[in-house]
Amino acid sequence: MNPGFGVFMAVAGGLLMGSFSLPMKKTARWSWEATWLVWAVVALVIVPWVVALWTCQDLASVYAGTGKGALATIFLFGVGWGLGAVTFGQSISILGMSLAFAVSIGLTLALGALIPMTRQPEVFLTAGGATITAGIILMLVGVIVCAVAGNLKESRVKGEAGSVSTGEQAAVSRGAFVKGLTLCILSGVFNPMINFANAYAEPLKQAAERVGASPGGAADAIWAVALLGGFLTNAVYCSILLSRNRTWSCYQLPGTAGHWLLAALMGVTWVCSIILFGRAVSLMGQLGNSAGWAITMGCCIAISNVWGIVSGEWREGRGKPLRTMYVGLAVILTAVAVIGYGNSLRS
Repeated sequence: MNPGFGVFMAVAGGLLMGSFSLPMKKTARWSWEATWLVWAVVALVIVPWVVALWTCQDLASVYAGTGKGALATIFLFGVGWGLGAVTFGQSISILGMSLAFAVSIGLTLALGALIPMTRQPEVFLTAGGATITAGIILMLVGVIVCAVAGNLKESRVKGEAGSVSTGEQAAVSRGAFVKGLTLCILSGVFNPMINFANAYAEPLKQAAERVGASPGGAADAIWAVALLGGFLTNAVYCSILLSRNRTWSCYQLPGTAGHWLLAALMGVTWVCSIILFGRAVSLMGQLGNSAGWAITMGCCIAISNVWGIVSGEWREGRGKPLRTMYVGLAVILTAVAVIGYGNSLRS
């Protein structure tokens, strides 16, 4: 166990997770669903299984020793995580990015970090557990500040007075707003399930240990099953969109061979982020799932906003909106340091 290096890997995983979608800016000739389906095949099926077969000794024996019930639980957590991605996308289309981001990502971060800690509630009373909890709360504050910055920017772009959240709510009917908020909350509940798949996979980890697999190899075996469940959800959703929008033809467009490579690059980048997270958890000790999840998600949020600034998405947000965003990023980075320190105390 090496908590310091585990924190470093959690940070690296978050940076990759927040950067994986950058190649999508270069796949404009494909519809979103065409790019996303290729991403899903690479990120959720091909790479996880290749990695698991390479790093986990005797993978077949590991799964045989895990038991069908435990494997089904891991798989269903993956299905739930996939539903989170779908409901998040739908909530954005109804509520707008800022409100959906604040509710969904806030819930995802909090539930994914705090629920694994409830297995041993006494840790909340320890110095390390209390420090990690304080860091998680601080990170939620950073997420909210970033959402406020997004509201300010959208308000300026749309030329609306007052808060964007009020404008967004007025832009849709009451029924549509309730539907969007419900989907957003469901997204925040479903998204942490990818972390639960790892946190509640003790039978698989024990089976991996019995055949001599490393903790990292055991994590890879978990991702192979969980992400397969996520692929099921994403593949069904993308197939529905491809059929409804009649965009299957995107794959036959001339001059788009590079789109396949860019979508595959997205997949490799994303799955590397989750592999790094799995290894971070194994190195960070007893509260690795909670501290590692919070750090990875925080760094993901931070770097995605940095890329937005670098790419010019904040040109209209100069002044108060951008300054607010900088404050949010500073709070998130401070929270990462607090959580890392708390984990070192607990370890």
